[in-house]
Amino acid sequence: MRVRPPLPLAACLLAVVAALSACGSAAEPGGDTSGVPAPTGPTRPGVLPTRSDLVGAQVVQWRDWRSVDDRTIEVTVTAGPADCYGAEPEVTESETAVRVRIRVGLLPEAADKDCPAIAKESVVPVRLTSALGDRKVEPLS
Repeated sequence: MRVRPPLPLAACLLAVVAALSACGSAAEPGGDTSGVPAPTGPTRPGVLPTRSDLVGAQVVQWRDWRSVDDRTIEVTVTAGPADCYGAEPEVTESETAVRVRIRVGLLPEAADKDCPAIAKESVVPVRLTSALGDRKVEPLS
């Protein structure tokens, strides 16, 4: 019986990479080979309930907004899950601008339960007194 000398580590790794690459090339081009279906489209952030009775509410910075209709905008914030957390928007309106401040806190019914400490992108619906029109939307300081 002939004994082969051990292959260098780099050659072994190269062989493993080549074998794994060959496995992936048998799949459809652009197909998913992980067995987990890929998302079919962009995921929409969850909607935080708006309430005025939040526990421990604190001001959070919002980073984006979009118009829903002529009197409603949605402001994007980072907060916990909507089954534990809610938002309280504060709005001041003028002829030229809509200024928005968002407070996020625990829902009263979730104050005694274990809420996961995860940050999620969420939206907060904000109802305006008058149509947005061409007014600027900016943070209320």
